[in-house]
Amino acid sequence: MIDLTINGLAVRVEKGTTLLEAAEFLGFSIPTLCHMEGLTPYGACRLCVVEIGTAPKSKLVSACTYRAEQGMVMRTASARVLRARKMVVELHLATCPQSKTLQDLASALNVSQQRFRQENEDCILCGRCVRMCEEQMVAKAIGFRGRGKTRSIGTPFDA
Repeated sequence: MIDLTINGLAVRVEKGTTLLEAAEFLGFSIPTLCHMEGLTPYGACRLCVVEIGTAPKSKLVSACTYRAEQGMVMRTASARVLRARKMVVELHLATCPQSKTLQDLASALNVSQQRFRQENEDCILCGRCVRMCEEQMVAKAIGFRGRGKTRSIGTPFDA
């Protein structure tokens, strides 16, 4: 068992537990888009960011991929975390402004303006569908192609 502190509460969790699992077990809500129970954690959407450590050496990490460590101190809703989540939602909204899910998240985080150039895409490239196809459907019928600005999801060999 591992002892850690989440939002000031002393907690004991099993070894291998992610920060997202630990926080949700205690009832602390952490928003996420790419995480889905039953799929390998990926951390692509970066919406589940939390702050670990103590000032001035604290850092932001994705809660869905980061494992709890002995003596860790975590904050799920510090001012730094909320600023980072707002920025992430703004970036995702710039990509997919028509997404109802993103609009709801923006509303919940009080994001009222968008500072980035709008793309009007249908996908934020979180990888959830790729992982679902590979891990649950055991098909590998879709996957990522390209890198950076040219990254997209498609079928093998673009068939």
